[in-house]
Formats: sequence, C-alpha cells, structure tokens
Amino acid sequence: MGKRESDMIEEIVGNIERFAGEKAKERFLEGFDAVSKTSDKRKIAKWVKNAVDKLDETVDEETRVKIMENCGYNCATVNSKVLERAKKRRKRFDNVEEFLEAEQKNPPAGTRIEWRGELLNHYYTPRAFTRPMRCYCGLLRTLPDDETVSLTYCQCSKGFVQKYWEAILGRPVRVELKQSALAGANECKFTVHLK
Repeated sequence: MGKRESDMIEEIVGNIERFAGEKAKERFLEGFDAVSKTSDKRKIAKWVKNAVDKLDETVDEETRVKIMENCGYNCATVNSKVLERAKKRRKRFDNVEEFLEAEQKNPPAGTRIEWRGELLNHYYTPRAFTRPMRCYCGLLRTLPDDETVSLTYCQCSKGFVQKYWEAILGRPVRVELKQSALAGANECKFTVHLK
C-alpha cells in the first residue's frame, strides 16, 4: 500500500471517528492488520469494500453520507488541479450557459454532462477513460469486476462533484448520487441542482 492509499484510508477513518465515534472506527478497521504496505491493490480494494459493508451495518445512513461526503471534499482539495482546470475552461466563456454547452460537446476524458435548465447530470465513465478502470478512486479502481460496493462509498464522489461545480459556478449547489459503476451501473451519475 502506497502513501496515497494510506492517506485516503486515514481520511475515511478520521471522518468516521469525527462523525460516528470510536466504536464505529474500530469496526471499520477490523481486518486492517491483514493489509500491509506490500499488499497488492486488489487486496486493498477488497478490504475497503468489506470495511464499507461494516460501516453500513454500524452507522445510520445520514451519518455515513456525511462521513463520505467529507472525504470527497478533502479529495477535491487534494486534487485541486482538476478544479482549477475546470475554472480556467469556464473563464473562456461569457456566461455559464455557453460553458455548459461547450462541456456537453467536448467533455474532459472519462466524463460527460447532460444539461437541461436547472438540472445537470454529471457522469463519470471510468471504463472510457484514457486508461480504462473500475473507478477513479485509487482505493477501488482495481476491485474485481464481479464485486460491487455499497453506494455509501460513492458519497465521496458526490462530495467531490459538489465541490467541482461550486468551484466552476462560484456558489453552492446540491448534488444527488443516482448510480455508481462500483455498485453495478455502467457509469456513475450525479444530478447537480444548479438553482
């Protein structure tokens, strides 16, 4: 396990402790000692999948969403270059509508959007990325194809998508997670409420 994966797990664990307490954190970490610095990424992905299942068993849905959304907020900070590139693209246009039309026609690799009035559907298509993968998240991109993960985990991506669009628009937005490639869909879908 590399430093990046270790940092990501620490972020999840810190948020679990912050929002759900020590007991939930301990339950999530069960079996972590079997994952070491030399573990391959598939073994790490399977451990994360099982740990999220334990989180689902231990913590109510509202708290799980808060835990993972906050991980996504942190991910947006860590990956600020993605947000900065989007903001830079936005500045090329006189208004948001022109920007959204351009993004629909020529989206960044591995993503696409559908925009209709006050709603925008933001899609992640990790299998269509320049290097096809299961998920953009480094912890689960190597999860075997025959395994799925609880939508709880994907609330992290929802938090990232929220910060992404807030950076572009310069104001708060509300985002809903509709489907996830890790949970069995062909692609991830987030509905962004623009107003």
